[in-house]
Amino acid sequence: MTDHVILALDGGAANAVAERWVAERWRHFGVDVEVTTVLEHVPLAAGYPDVERDRRRERLDRVAERLRERLPDATVRVVMRQGDIVDELLDASRSANLVVIGMTYVDAIDELAHLPLGLRLAGRTKGVLVVVPTAWEGGGTGVVAGWDMDAAGEAAMAFAAREARHAASALTIVHAGHGDLPRDLELAAERIRASHPETPVNVVPNERSAADAILETARGAALVVVGSRGRGPLEDLFLGSVSEHVLARSSVPVAVAPVPAEPIDVSPGLEDEDLM
Repeated sequence: MTDHVILALDGGAANAVAERWVAERWRHFGVDVEVTTVLEHVPLAAGYPDVERDRRRERLDRVAERLRERLPDATVRVVMRQGDIVDELLDASRSANLVVIGMTYVDAIDELAHLPLGLRLAGRTKGVLVVVPTAWEGGGTGVVAGWDMDAAGEAAMAFAAREARHAASALTIVHAGHGDLPRDLELAAERIRASHPETPVNVVPNERSAADAILETARGAALVVVGSRGRGPLEDLFLGSVSEHVLARSSVPVAVAPVPAEPIDVSPGLEDEDLM
């Protein structure tokens, strides 16, 4: 299996961890990597746009060369884009399995213009968005998925099960609601166990807020997976979206799985009555 991965560099300090995450993932997945940056509107001083473009291109070439050395079997190419950074990356995501960016820890946000790029893209990319925090130290074991009884929860579960299977690690599912574990979650977990018998699957009840429960469970994990309903970043943020809270606070990489155009079958052909 080969994933088309877009590694998006925004010029910030978090670029290095995103690059490292892509390199580490190659141990379990074949990757075709596109290293990209978006040259936004620049001052019109004489010669400045060309100087900035050349500087960005040199940076991309250095990253691409390091990845070629670390990933000898991978295809690595460089793409320069120009325009609005969010619009350009959303458009690029149409042809990618993963869009990977780094992000600095977020403490407080008061307006859209100050949102980190990861939060501005969350829930809007066509492929899965992976946000790697600067606090990430590498390594970690297991995949943690936040689940809710909707299409976003199913999307997160399907992607998380795939990641856990290929990394030969355990999958831990955290219920993103309150109260007893719903029957639908138990059935979904059983479907994953049936279709991926080599993957240990654990279900964790939630006695706290959903975001806190996911973050607590994910300490020491390799990856956290959450679903997104595809709403705008400000709406989600102010409404207390679980995905955005996890993105803003996690010390391990977070994958945001969008709801697909077609329904997901975690294990096609396995009916609920087969699990009773």
